[in-house]
Amino acid sequence: MRVAHLADLHLGRKSPGDPQGALRLNSFRQALTTLAAAGPDVLVVAGDVFDGPNVESAIIEEAARSLAALRTAKGDTIPAIVIPGNHDPADADKLWTAFANALGASSVHLAREARTIALVDGKLIVEAYPCVTRFSGEPPWEQRLPLPPVSGDVVRIVVAHGTLQGGPVPEGESDAYPFIQNDLEALRADYVALGHFHGVYPPWGDGETCQRSYSYCGSHETVEFGGDAGCAILADVTAGQVAQLQRVKTGRRQWRMIQLAGPADLAKVERLHSEMKAGDPDCFVIRLKIQGGSGWSVGEVERLEALEGAMRAVGAQVERRGNIRARVDAHTLDLEGLPMGAVKEALLSLQSELTEAKNDNRREVLACALQVGWEKLQEATD
Repeated sequence: MRVAHLADLHLGRKSPGDPQGALRLNSFRQALTTLAAAGPDVLVVAGDVFDGPNVESAIIEEAARSLAALRTAKGDTIPAIVIPGNHDPADADKLWTAFANALGASSVHLAREARTIALVDGKLIVEAYPCVTRFSGEPPWEQRLPLPPVSGDVVRIVVAHGTLQGGPVPEGESDAYPFIQNDLEALRADYVALGHFHGVYPPWGDGETCQRSYSYCGSHETVEFGGDAGCAILADVTAGQVAQLQRVKTGRRQWRMIQLAGPADLAKVERLHSEMKAGDPDCFVIRLKIQGGSGWSVGEVERLEALEGAMRAVGAQVERRGNIRARVDAHTLDLEGLPMGAVKEALLSLQSELTEAKNDNRREVLACALQVGWEKLQEATD
């Protein structure tokens, strides 16, 4: 039995590089297309379909239409199971009524309360445990559903949204349906599809496949620098065996952070610029993190600024963290334009001495003194 597992779509969220939330919705539709091509028997969405109860009606309707239209390459309908998460809980009546109305008569099962759903001619039993409210101190399956009698070859999966203690708990979300490892084992399911953490958890390790009986799949779209969001999971599940999981890349955006310890690292930015031009530049969200803010010439700073401008010009989101102090050319500083005074006379004297100095060490000391004096003067006049 093949299960496509998505969670934490957070449709309606507006973020850097996606100020209207349109890219996030489009990448969700792309994720559905990618997963449908793998021919799953069911798609499960383990909560937080929407970023909150008050997203735009057009986003609700488009999400419903996309799920209802899910088909295999042969044109067969792929059933889907959707549960509310803690960001879009089941008590958000206006949201879920609009979603259900947009679904119409479809093969999408919306579980606003705990329920058991039989699919694939009864060969697949799904226990769905939605988040009823925004927060709860109880595990999502506190009131465990009674299981119907099943034969030994029937696959059982659980779909839930909550906080596994000890995992990468999102800030401020620790009291969102907490549970422990023993709770998972007590479910005795062939696979537990979880939502709430925005990266794959437990940590995946090397390769694109692994074996485990439960997993968080993370968000379908990358939402931060680093981390392992931007994917979904295909789980091949057989009754009584550990599920075989495959990680499937679905994210459209490319989040890149480049550490700039000095001018030599400009080559990294140039390589990224070339990569962008060969692909989809508007998908890139870039952070340039300045670690060494001194030792840059004016020309090198201008070169960095030109690269930033070139990347923004083609649609990339670029931000710079940290400050750069450009190293001035002490020989060509225009000191004559400074107001008369002791500071001007001191800097002119240093510049004159630098011009006449023969010793390399002496020239370096004088150049550094001029640099410091010039910077202090600029700070004082800003």
